Amino acid sequence: MERLPFRCLPVVTHPKQGHPVNELRTALREAAYIRRTRFTKGDVTIHDFSSRAEDLFMLTSIVPDEAPEWVHRPFLRWQLADEAIEASGDLHGVRAWHVCGDLRPGLSRGEWMDQVVDLVRSVLPAGIVAEIAGHIPRAGRPPHVHILISSRYFGRRTYAGVSYPLYRRLNGCLRQAWVEWACGDA
Repeated sequence: MERLPFRCLPVVTHPKQGHPVNELRTALREAAYIRRTRFTKGDVTIHDFSSRAEDLFMLTSIVPDEAPEWVHRPFLRWQLADEAIEASGDLHGVRAWHVCGDLRPGLSRGEWMDQVVDLVRSVLPAGIVAEIAGHIPRAGRPPHVHILISSRYFGRRTYAGVSYPLYRRLNGCLRQAWVEWACGDA
């Protein structure tokens, strides 16, 4: 399988003209997917990826200690990211950024975790949160991580303004550092 060591895609429900609408592309769904978990609301299962949990080996969040309580709660963190876009009325708005990157061969799980967290922290502006999940698939794909990054700064009770320079940081600085690191040139 050809390696694509880094991909950065927007999480949008209504993409720009000419692309198909995917009502399932929400930040909450992407969080359940990368966490390999089930999110329920009351007695209703909203998203369920728990059957794929065997490939998950690492799960951590980058959340400042001084962040409000809601930012520390994964379900609420990503549900509010979706609600912020819906409240804005911008159907093309980016709810979050979903980065997927191959892991550098030859490192231990602990080294992967430490180095990935360092790479992500190096590009995140203050007030932006991220969730990192490492996966080791059974066959076909190399070990990789999914990183879900809020597109907005957190406020006291919900998300506030959009971080417009974030995409350039992710698809520029992080992409370059990631490819060098993942391919062993760093």
